[in-house]
Amino acid sequence: MEYILFAFLALFASAGNTIFNRLGANRASALTNATVKSFFIVITCFLICLIHGRLPVLYDLSGEDWIWIAVVGVFTAANWFLYFLAIKRTHLETFTNFNAADFLFLSNLLFLIFTFSAVTNGGKPLNIALYVTGLVSVLIGIIYIVINKKLNPNKKAMWLVYACFSCVFYATLVLIVKLKLSHLPTDVISFHEMMVCFGLMFIASLVTKNIKEIVHIQWRELIYIFLGALCNALLTIFRYTALNEPNSIPAIVNIIIGLDFIIVSFATVFFFKAKNKVQLSVAVSLVFAGMILNLLAGLI
Repeated sequence: MEYILFAFLALFASAGNTIFNRLGANRASALTNATVKSFFIVITCFLICLIHGRLPVLYDLSGEDWIWIAVVGVFTAANWFLYFLAIKRTHLETFTNFNAADFLFLSNLLFLIFTFSAVTNGGKPLNIALYVTGLVSVLIGIIYIVINKKLNPNKKAMWLVYACFSCVFYATLVLIVKLKLSHLPTDVISFHEMMVCFGLMFIASLVTKNIKEIVHIQWRELIYIFLGALCNALLTIFRYTALNEPNSIPAIVNIIIGLDFIIVSFATVFFFKAKNKVQLSVAVSLVFAGMILNLLAGLI
């Protein structure tokens, strides 16, 4: 049951990641945020590999491992770029709840399809019913966030498109890590994943001449991006460690880490002065109810 401990560590890292991402996304472009953040994460992951003594085996991977790591790195780059495009175009409480609910729905749906026995405790009818009901509850929460004008006052819906595709990439790469890369140390996966991500972002910055903005980024924003990167590195490693534990249940890992939206929702109320507390509570309750049902489906 150690995977539950790692899932809770990932939960707090995820909450910090979301908050610092929003603070650092005020002025810098999505590409600048993603490039600088991926650079910081590469350094952090390398230091973690160094501490764990992974350097001798850092590049001792099979051809298939390299292919899947490259795919995960590309998906991570796409996820981040779209993530920052979305977070800059809406309110934190709206984005946080939608992003958390959408990722939870998509990833748990994928886990239901590809790890059916694990998430439904052997495919028992009651467990299947609980799991599906949980997914429906989360989906209703997503729809509520989108159609509620107080939670989503933006007339332009492009942030929703960016956020949806971001979650698609993220949910898919998490599934790949669970199914194809679970035999590798998680810090090694994270380092190579971030190297691919940074490489793609750096090339994109060169092509779009975005390097000038990166060079002139303000120190305050740089600090927020660094703190977000540190939280993101820990989130990635803790999430992968929890998922790759021998007896871990993927849906439970997702649910625990998904609780970060509750932490961030409280933060938006107390620190970012969110006004729509009633609507926010309804959205959180719908998603949380779905999470509990998915949790029960894997345990009872």
